[in-house]
Amino acid sequence: MVEVAEKAFESAIEAALLARGPDEIPGAWAPPAGEPEAYFGAAPPGGYRKRTPEEYDRRLCLIPRDVLDFVYATQPKEWETLKQQHGADVKERFLARVSREIETRGALDVLRKGVKDSGCRFQLAYFRPASGLNEALERLYQANLFSLIRQLKYSQKNENSLDLALFLNGIPIFTGELKN
Repeated sequence: MVEVAEKAFESAIEAALLARGPDEIPGAWAPPAGEPEAYFGAAPPGGYRKRTPEEYDRRLCLIPRDVLDFVYATQPKEWETLKQQHGADVKERFLARVSREIETRGALDVLRKGVKDSGCRFQLAYFRPASGLNEALERLYQANLFSLIRQLKYSQKNENSLDLALFLNGIPIFTGELKN
């Protein structure tokens, strides 16, 4: 008999998203029995990283670790320039800037166009290149960090939570409230 409880549904979604990634739950997900595996092309679903609700900064509405890891991996020279300008509090100031830009322009615009801070320009996502001919663009695209958090407490005012939240490079892109 198929388990239809909300928690089981959350677990099944989580297992599918973590599949083929660094936080994969071994043996936890397989396509439904008797159904052919769907064709996804070169990028099958999965590969997300699992984050805990405590890693989410409610004030900034970000996963700071993922934002910074993405920038370090993809734009180290620009980061060094910003670090020289801001000094010791560069991380806090940059994360606050990203948070303000998302609040003002929205997450999608920030992901598409990036942010500027003290003369430095940062991309916060790289989209799939039109072709595989440019290896540098392909590496940048592969550096995107997808992560998920279950039972995300999102407010500074109360302990309300969302069943599931998905993030791209530490920026929330999808929330889900699951029901059985």
